[in-house]
Amino acid sequence: RLGLEYQLWLPPAAFGVILLVSLLAAWIFHKLIFRSVLHLSQWTPSDLDSRMMLATRWPLTLGILVLGAYLAVTMALGVPRVVAVRVFGFLGIVLGVVATVGVLSNGIDWYLVNLATRTQHVFDVKLIPLLRRGVVALVYGIGGLLIVDLLGFSISPLIAGLGLGGLAVALAIQPTLANLVAGTYVMTDGVVGPGDYVELEGSIAGYVVEVGWRSTRIRTWGNNLVVVPNSKFAETIITNYQRPIPAVNVYL
Repeated sequence: RLGLEYQLWLPPAAFGVILLVSLLAAWIFHKLIFRSVLHLSQWTPSDLDSRMMLATRWPLTLGILVLGAYLAVTMALGVPRVVAVRVFGFLGIVLGVVATVGVLSNGIDWYLVNLATRTQHVFDVKLIPLLRRGVVALVYGIGGLLIVDLLGFSISPLIAGLGLGGLAVALAIQPTLANLVAGTYVMTDGVVGPGDYVELEGSIAGYVVEVGWRSTRIRTWGNNLVVVPNSKFAETIITNYQRPIPAVNVYL
């Protein structure tokens, strides 16, 4: 009888001890170790490392708790490892995705705040935010595929279907993609910018208001707005009257 009682209370006790140890380890990491390392990072000339560390603070702390819970349910309660790996692997992937997105977002924000303001280049102003959205979407997509694979589903047909679907979508939005690529070329080329007085082949002339992703807007002398698709804007002949210097020579 005593042995039976011992067997009954031992698994819950071990479960509680492992959870308490994991909680203590997470608290020590969150309050003591992380603060000490963060204090040491203040001596570096840049705050980029501090931003990166702050982005991973909570995911790492919760990761310690998830690891402790995994050990508790597998070692103390005897939960099958297949079930535990799927449940806690899902939580680990979510925390990894959150930490990766936080690190990438904070790094790009640091670049925009500290370096992009000095250059004022169109690549920094317009392309970097778009690049951040694309990278974040890619990280979330990879995380979703890892979760699907962890749940036991084959991702090979899914990847093949996404490839065919992406090809179909690309063919459907081909004009939009052409304007997007041409807009990237117009922005990075630096030949035409907002405020320039330009004349396009076809007697369209006016001041450039904005160079967007899909189109370029030109305000004519009649105070009318002409919207030119970037695919056509990049292929036409353009006369910029304010380059290389704002002064214009006039023949009399």
